[in-house]
Amino acid sequence: MSAQQGAKHHAAKMTTAKVRQARKYYDAGRYTVAALAKKYAVSWTAMNMIVRRETWKHVS
Repeated sequence: MSAQQGAKHHAAKMTTAKVRQARKYYDAGRYTVAALAKKYAVSWTAMNMIVRRETWKHVS
């Protein structure tokens, strides 16, 4: 059995829509990683990995 990805994972704090929005804000330079982490209530490390597309790779 494979592990659940993204929002289907039991411990997920982010949704696909939130990941897309956070990446959009970051790519446009509107928010820093720290500000996004606070906005979405995740750690700096988790948000950094999201915006660098190291996690949530299945979300374009």
